[in-house]
Amino acid sequence: MAHSLFPPSSAATWIPCPYSARNAVPEPPKKAETQAAADEGTRRHGLLSDAVMFFGELPDEGDPAREQIALALDFIRQLEDGALYTEERVVITEECWGTLDLGNDNPHIVTILDAKFGKWDVDAYHNKQMLTYAAAWLERSAAEWFRLVIFQPNGLDETPFKQWIAHRSEVEAHRARVLEAIAYRGPPKPGPQCRWCNAFHSCPAMTTDAGFVMGAITRRIEDLTTEELTRLLRLIRALKDVQPMYEDALTTHLKMGRTAEGAGLKPSRSFRAWNDERQAAEFGWQNFGSAGVKPLSPAQLEKLGPAGKQYAVVGSHKPPGELKASY
Repeated sequence: MAHSLFPPSSAATWIPCPYSARNAVPEPPKKAETQAAADEGTRRHGLLSDAVMFFGELPDEGDPAREQIALALDFIRQLEDGALYTEERVVITEECWGTLDLGNDNPHIVTILDAKFGKWDVDAYHNKQMLTYAAAWLERSAAEWFRLVIFQPNGLDETPFKQWIAHRSEVEAHRARVLEAIAYRGPPKPGPQCRWCNAFHSCPAMTTDAGFVMGAITRRIEDLTTEELTRLLRLIRALKDVQPMYEDALTTHLKMGRTAEGAGLKPSRSFRAWNDERQAAEFGWQNFGSAGVKPLSPAQLEKLGPAGKQYAVVGSHKPPGELKASY
C-alpha cells in the first residue's frame, strides 16, 4: 500500500512547513535495537487490535504485553456506548490519510485513542496527530466533542493515559489548517519542526547553515542574538540526532579494513557489574543504610506491578520543574 504524503503521525512537522512533506527523502535504515523496538511496538499494536476485535482476548500468560493490553481494555470498557473501530483507515484527502488505533463513535463525544509503546513522552494536549485523526472523522459524526487519548504504558509520566477534550470547532479549525498546508506550494519554513524533518538534508533553507555555524562559534556567546542562539542550538541538536547513524557507518568502514587518519576501532567503555544484585543490595543496606542502596524511581516502581503503583501514590511527590530554554 502506498504511503500517505501527509501522514497524521508527522503533522507537527508538515503543518508548519508543508515543503517538508513534498520533498521528504526515505528514512535511513534503523539500528538493530531501534528496529527491534519498532517491531515489538507493531506487535503490541496488533495484540491490542485483536483484543478489541475478539471480545477481550488477552495475550498468552507470560507475554510481557499482557498487562498493558489488559490495562487498555479496562479503559476502553469505560467509554460511552458507541460504535467501536480498530485499525480504521481515516481520510481527509487522497494525500492525507492514516490508520488510527481505536475510535469510539458516540453521538455526543468521539473518542480517538492512539497507543505509543516507546518511552519518548507524547502529550495529548493539542496533539496534531490526534487532531488530524479527529479532523478526518468530522464527516462521519455530528458529535460536539472529541476525546483524544494517548495510551503510553512505557512512558515516563505517572499515568499511562493522557487525555484532552477538544470542541468540534477546534477540530474544524485544525482541518482548515491541514487543507491549507496540503495546498501550499511555497518555499520551506524553518522552525522547531526541522528537528524531525526528512527533507532537512536537501532543504534550500539549510544551504547557508555550515557557514552560519562556523561564524557563530567564533564569536563570543554574549554577542549572539536570541535568534542566532536559537538557530545555532537547533543545528547542533540536529547533528547530535544523526550522530549515532554516522558513527555506525564509520564503524562498519573500519571493520571492513578501510582507514582514515586518526580513526580506529576500540572497545566501548564498560563498567563493573554485581555477580549477585540481591546480595549486593543487602550488603549495602546493612553496612551503609539508605546511602548504600539506590531505590527505583516512582515511575520505575509503578511498572513492576499494582503494589508499586499503590506505594508510588503515597510515597512520592513531584517538585516543580526548573525553567529551561525550549527551541
